[in-house]
Amino acid sequence: MRLSFQGARAVKAIGVVAVMAIAAACGSSTTGNNGATAAPPSQQNLTVNFEAGSEPGTLDPVQQLWIYEAQVDRNVFEALLKAKPDLSDVEGAAAQSYDVSSDGLTYTFHLRQNGKWSDGKPVTAQDFVFGYKRLLDPRIAAPYVEGYFDVTIAGAANYANIDPKNTAQVTSFLNGLGVSATDDHTFVIKLSKPSGFFKWTVTLWLAAPEREDMVTKGGSSYGAVNAAAVDTVIGNGPFKLSEVVPKDHITLVPNPFYRTKAKLQKVTLEEIGDPNVAYTKYQTGDLDMVDVPTANAKTVENDPVLSKQLVKLPTLLTWWIDINVKKAPFDNPKLRLAFAKGFNRSEFLNNVEHGVGYELDTFIPKGQRGYEPSLSNIQKFDASAAKGLVQQSGVAASALNSIPLLYNSDSTASKTASEFLQAQWQANLGINVQLVGVDRNTWTHRVHKGDYTIAYQSGWSADYPDGQDWFDIFLTGGGSQFSNYSNTQYDDLVHKGDAATSQTQRDDYYKQAQQILLTDAPMIITFQGENFFLKKPYLTGLTYTPMDDDTWYGDEATAATMFIAKH
Repeated sequence: MRLSFQGARAVKAIGVVAVMAIAAACGSSTTGNNGATAAPPSQQNLTVNFEAGSEPGTLDPVQQLWIYEAQVDRNVFEALLKAKPDLSDVEGAAAQSYDVSSDGLTYTFHLRQNGKWSDGKPVTAQDFVFGYKRLLDPRIAAPYVEGYFDVTIAGAANYANIDPKNTAQVTSFLNGLGVSATDDHTFVIKLSKPSGFFKWTVTLWLAAPEREDMVTKGGSSYGAVNAAAVDTVIGNGPFKLSEVVPKDHITLVPNPFYRTKAKLQKVTLEEIGDPNVAYTKYQTGDLDMVDVPTANAKTVENDPVLSKQLVKLPTLLTWWIDINVKKAPFDNPKLRLAFAKGFNRSEFLNNVEHGVGYELDTFIPKGQRGYEPSLSNIQKFDASAAKGLVQQSGVAASALNSIPLLYNSDSTASKTASEFLQAQWQANLGINVQLVGVDRNTWTHRVHKGDYTIAYQSGWSADYPDGQDWFDIFLTGGGSQFSNYSNTQYDDLVHKGDAATSQTQRDDYYKQAQQILLTDAPMIITFQGENFFLKKPYLTGLTYTPMDDDTWYGDEATAATMFIAKH
């Protein structure tokens, strides 16, 4: 799990791919083919921009963290399972099926008989054993291990205490992990305790098979973003690396041995750092899809041509304002809730976000199991109720003067949002908030260290659509929350939800936990994210779910359906 700071989103939404429509609550999600005829293979070329125009730090799946890195590897590698079309459950990916023992401790994955690497070699269960051991190798220090695999896989609980420089200790640890291959097509994972969410963990693309011979060939440079990666980063997904030009672009072409044949013959991922430049390149025909800069949202919606190319989709992304519950006056939960109810989210979306996003008052966003509209009244805007909570808090008026609101001064949007909140709390609560702008690195450092009172803003975008991925954030001592929040009743409910194998029981535990969390208000929900992008009319056959949260919308699941139509 990784928190999203000031728009620099971490992986989130990368582990699950989708093949049909998003949940009914979020509306239609497919562009369809509309009877279009595909252009010749020589014209099946898609050009898009990396998320934020950023080059991946690595092409080694186990070492990746960010969304833009996953844009490559989730298409080059394939995990064991993926989400069902409606995000209600998982289904086969690299594994055709799986079984769970009656005690919930043993998962047996039956790999596809025809699974192959992009060089034609068969994918074996031993490749998954090697990949999972690399993921949990302390010498690799994979950024996505803790909170997912070390707390579930048998033998992994001591991961953080292993000395990576002690070869004997590392070898003993890896040999003791509960991962094994009973034959070439049967991969077994033993868990340390029942974990109802574990099936979602293995949808994360970084939990992929890896080729030991390729890792050995690459040596200490394995995964480096350079031309040599084409010959060493060999995957089992629908695409393969064709060209890596550092600081410029990465090109993917179809994996000729993948079970589904892609219609697109080349995908070029450009590294255009300025979103306004990327937006202009879309208009000149140099990009086939592009995120719309927030400031241009209204212009696009009102443009007679661009408005017809606009696609708007909710994502499983919740933004919030951090509150330090250990620092007065916000050590008082009634005052925290007063601030949560003391600003108008509808006006915030219109005035600050230019209409991009969805009004949200709950922790779990719309489109995911666990979204509870019945809990929306807890933090919903209500100026009268908010004033009443200020009085009920008993906090002296003198303690409410010049409360510091920390924001990222490197971001004009953050400054605008903070000024809006300042005005809202003054008007609705009669409380003065003092704006404290610092550069982004300072903001991040201070929030991490708890050196703040209230801070704009953080967020979470789903790794997979399961409550565990969200509610574990606010467990006591959780590494992905910086509010210093602790509630033993909340912890108990979340742990029960994580462990239960009955989905009905899990839903009930998580609902109770969400009610406590929203009431305690260690954070103030602001809004739900929205994909707001343009695509050329000739690009057809795309499908989406709220899990799609990067520039190449539809992800790898549309490899068989996406194509360039004759135009």
